[in-house]
Amino acid sequence: MMAGSTVTVLDIGSTKVCCCIANCLIDGRFEIIGVGYCACNGVKSGVIIDIKAVERAVAKAVENAEKMVNFRVKSVYVNISGKNVESKIIKVSIKIGGRVVTNEDLLDLMNYCNQESEDRAVIHSIPILYDIDSLRGIKNPIGMVANTLNVNVNLVTAPKAQLNNLLICLARCHLDPVGIVASIYASGLCVIDADDALSNKIVIDLGGGTTSIGFFYQGIFSGMEVIPLGSKNITDDVAYGLNISTANAERLKTLHGAAFISIRDESDTIFAPVIEDDDVINLQRISKVSLNQIIQPRVEEILLIIKERIEKSVFTDSFSKSIIVTGGGSLLTGIRDFSVGILNKKVKVKRMGNFINVPDVDISNNFSVAVGMIKFAQISDDYLMRNKKSAKKNEKDGFIKKTLAWIENNL
Repeated sequence: MMAGSTVTVLDIGSTKVCCCIANCLIDGRFEIIGVGYCACNGVKSGVIIDIKAVERAVAKAVENAEKMVNFRVKSVYVNISGKNVESKIIKVSIKIGGRVVTNEDLLDLMNYCNQESEDRAVIHSIPILYDIDSLRGIKNPIGMVANTLNVNVNLVTAPKAQLNNLLICLARCHLDPVGIVASIYASGLCVIDADDALSNKIVIDLGGGTTSIGFFYQGIFSGMEVIPLGSKNITDDVAYGLNISTANAERLKTLHGAAFISIRDESDTIFAPVIEDDDVINLQRISKVSLNQIIQPRVEEILLIIKERIEKSVFTDSFSKSIIVTGGGSLLTGIRDFSVGILNKKVKVKRMGNFINVPDVDISNNFSVAVGMIKFAQISDDYLMRNKKSAKKNEKDGFIKKTLAWIENNL
């Protein structure tokens, strides 16, 4: 993306909608100039279940971001998530005929990958490694001589019905989607830096309604898993266990909760606003043990499922020796230490505030998807500029373009 241009991203999550407006600077850097967010209860486990509620949240989040910088948002990059978003590695091959591999050959390979099924749409087709005849593990085959060119591709797809609802929601808010990004891909782009890209990494995004696992081969998004559990489930457990409202449960979890019970919890006490008969609220003194006895089992359940998914994935246990944790759930006290004990890998929690600074706005780890989408916008814009003619040809009959045309004619 050219320096001086402006990009807007929209993160539609299970607990909130976040809109970020950023100016792109030189050397791939960017500056977030506007932020807006709004609570949302119209999404469950990444899937829209109440489109009206999502429309209202999207409109409010975008409006808040616009007011911050006096800028009119017309087009956005938006995320897609949920257990129905799937990833698989496929192998595609074309005959070259003993000549030099060109950029057009790589585009032809990708065209084979982008063929959509009746009920699923292609979100990403990301080349991982190329093979040239008997040579394996080629990162960039352009300029090399080959008879046969093969590529291993991470193909990410989503149900067309889910994508339709997302696009309709944006259209009703008068927003043009210029790019759709899998949430965990965006999270990985956010937290994996140049040093991390030198080795394999597993990224875990502890979101509100889902927990996503991303596999990155030397910085390349190579696979994903989605678990329909997140930090909202922990909040709901606290609300039910202590008989308090969801809002108060979230506050207690944030201020006093921890991923596991410590020795000091027995002596520390907190006040919980307990709901009595006739909706009367009274403050009750409880120990931190009572709170963390509720939190720990759910955190342990999520981490054990993560461990199981990693072990059952197509990637071997030795794929990565370290894990990066992000997302709003990563802010829970003790999550890193508890994760190390269960996952048996080195775990690092990256804090957004360490490398993103927006005056008067608290950019916490629940902004990782939004920040990652800004980076995706930079990458995809550069790619389209290099392959403008081919990109126009490839998208001519694409599902997203057809859907947008239908929306324009029918809404």
